[in-house]
Amino acid sequence: MSVIIFSILVSLANANWVAFNDCVYRDGQHIAKNITKFGIGRGNPHPESGNLLDQSNGSDTGAKVTFLEHKSTGNSINSATDKAEFANGSDAANIFNDFVDATGNMSYNDGPGWYLDLKIEGLDSAGQYTFVGTVQRNGGGGYKERVTNWKILDAKAFKNESSKGVHTISEDSIEFSIGDNSSGYVARWTGIQSGDDGTIIIRTSHSIGSDNGGIDGAHAYKGYAGGVFMLEFRGRGTSVKAKGKLTTMWSLLKSTY
Repeated sequence: MSVIIFSILVSLANANWVAFNDCVYRDGQHIAKNITKFGIGRGNPHPESGNLLDQSNGSDTGAKVTFLEHKSTGNSINSATDKAEFANGSDAANIFNDFVDATGNMSYNDGPGWYLDLKIEGLDSAGQYTFVGTVQRNGGGGYKERVTNWKILDAKAFKNESSKGVHTISEDSIEFSIGDNSSGYVARWTGIQSGDDGTIIIRTSHSIGSDNGGIDGAHAYKGYAGGVFMLEFRGRGTSVKAKGKLTTMWSLLKSTY
């Protein structure tokens, strides 16, 4: 079996820490050790706020996450347990499958204008971070119009490295279908530096609409607020080129649980 050799950006050594969170965890689902379960929505049994853990050893990273829902009309976000899987070989599968279950999603309000903020505090303002988020409603082609807009706020530096094929509006804003995320797309920003207050926000909502640069034909308010995310602290050092198999930090963690 041949191995594709390619170059990727990695830290000088290992990342200082990597944390995963399952936003819609229920008993009996697959989950690795040292994974947090913060979430929000009707039926959510877990806290809406708390500190992330270093997946490799369970230590407190000092990074605090808080979900803040901004409602529009009708029902609030629902913590739904729709069965789902990430497509094998996709970005979502490669990053998350060994750590969390794709089942479940945080849904939407019953009218345009809602959004969910994932506030991340306690970051090293001189450090660099990577954020990755995704969710799969698994509704098939009939749900393709259910699009989520992902946006990063309050960061002074970042680079959009989301999955190839997502709809890019700007460096800080991207969209893709969550109703049928059969491609296993992820929203990803690398090289994130917070402001001096050590805080960034990841905002999810429905599509902003084609008139504003969003995906054509997206539903006016049906988009999903999230499902799983990863935050990686890459330290204060620079990055270097490395050749070989995909040696991302999350792949190195597979043997630790």
